[in-house]
Amino acid sequence: MDLDETFRTVGSKVSTGRVSASYHPYRELRHTWRHADGVLAFRISDYMRGSSQPVMESLAWYLLCRARGADCPKGMEERYLRHVRTREFWSNRRDQYLGRAKNLAFRAMGNERDLGAAFDHVNKHYFDGSVERPELAWASGSPRTRVGFFHVPLGVRAVNRALDSARVPRYVLEFVVYHELLHSLLDVEDGVSRRVRHTPEFRRREKVFERYDDARKWLTRIARRQRSEGGCPPGVTARFTACVDAVSSP
Repeated sequence: MDLDETFRTVGSKVSTGRVSASYHPYRELRHTWRHADGVLAFRISDYMRGSSQPVMESLAWYLLCRARGADCPKGMEERYLRHVRTREFWSNRRDQYLGRAKNLAFRAMGNERDLGAAFDHVNKHYFDGSVERPELAWASGSPRTRVGFFHVPLGVRAVNRALDSARVPRYVLEFVVYHELLHSLLDVEDGVSRRVRHTPEFRRREKVFERYDDARKWLTRIARRQRSEGGCPPGVTARFTACVDAVSSP
């Protein structure tokens, strides 16, 4: 059963009316939909090509229910969500993903700052050197969208180029690295569909950072400046940590 037929079949069970679906080469794993001429049209990331039929049916249930604003029948979305969070899924698509990641420069040394040195300091000082060094990258793009993110299955940690500056205190870069490493260690699953990112334990551990208050104040000033230039993306609060975490990681 092809993609369009899968969505039409599930759509008939969800009572969504006319449905269509096609693949699209998004840079990230993302799916979109829109109503046009009486048809609910889905664009599905082509990273999903080659996935099993049960996975694609699970994806169709997941997206069709979201498009309707309805709860997905219990368990119907689990197969898809578990599938795309596996290292196996991403290892088979690594070259494809990295080939599209034109915004990432995979080198630790930037123009002014060294991500490798920041990681080594944070790892030694806060984690007793227990964290395996990931693939480090500098990311282009507006810091009001995100200043750091991690791609767990690929082991990629990226920091926005805005922090690659001698004008940015080194501890600010180290705080962002620390924040992201905490996520890789402390994020938990609340069921299958929801990832809990800022647990009470996360907030407690975050404040262990020696210059936590200074780093937060410095980043808040950046957030205010960015807000005056256009603000955080829709749905993201003006607190800079929210902007930091506005990332769709698998």
